[in-house]
Amino acid sequence: MSITYSESGKVLIKCSYDEESVIVPEGVTQIKKCAFLNCIKLKEVVLPESIRTIGSSAFASCISLKKIVIPSGVKKICRHTFDKCKLLEEVILPEGLEKISDCALSHCESLERITFPDSLKSADSYIFSGCKNLKEIRFRNINIHINIDTELIYFERVINFIRYRPLLRENIVASVKYDILWQMLFQNPEDKKLKDYIRQYFSKIFLNLLDRDDSVSVQKVLDDYDFITKNNIDKFIRYSIDNQKLQCQLLLMNYKSSQNWQKQKNLFL
Repeated sequence: MSITYSESGKVLIKCSYDEESVIVPEGVTQIKKCAFLNCIKLKEVVLPESIRTIGSSAFASCISLKKIVIPSGVKKICRHTFDKCKLLEEVILPEGLEKISDCALSHCESLERITFPDSLKSADSYIFSGCKNLKEIRFRNINIHINIDTELIYFERVINFIRYRPLLRENIVASVKYDILWQMLFQNPEDKKLKDYIRQYFSKIFLNLLDRDDSVSVQKVLDDYDFITKNNIDKFIRYSIDNQKLQCQLLLMNYKSSQNWQKQKNLFL
């Protein structure tokens, strides 16, 4: 096997370009920077639990690699580690991982979904740049469905947003941010902190549903939550009419006609 190790045998320094399958032996603790760079024939690599460090660009441009399991002792995924692994479909990240650096998984065109461990503390920008088929990220039991037309280039901020830090002044594409909010709420309907946040900025967040004429989500909001009130219903109906969102307009008008606003008001007296 044409693989170069350090004298101690603990560092994998370089793999030849001809290898198709590599099993790294137990006892190796480090994959050197660029160790597998441009190994275009590499289809499979098995890493031992002894691995603690994987260097930047270690597997970059391994265009035949389809799956990678990161050992549990790895705390950080470095810059460009899997950049341009175009056939990479599955990346298993371990509990204990704390940081993913920028461009770590960029241009992984076959990657459709990924799960972040609960231990993750930091994720830099451009992690998924060029991941044109990415559809779902699971983080802390929350599924985030990505609209790839609006590339998620500020992912560290999105992760912070999931932790409920106020980011309305941050430079995140609003439609992405609001989509995440609704999905979080629908999957965590009893989360009081999240509901309070949505209630505080409800008009902006709800208008996002109307802009997309998302009648399914609008109906869910009407059925399950008390965000729509006598004070804001007419504004949303007018917005739907002005922007020709017919389905949402009908839902809102039906909702208004079904409400006994005076009776609802008396309940709070």
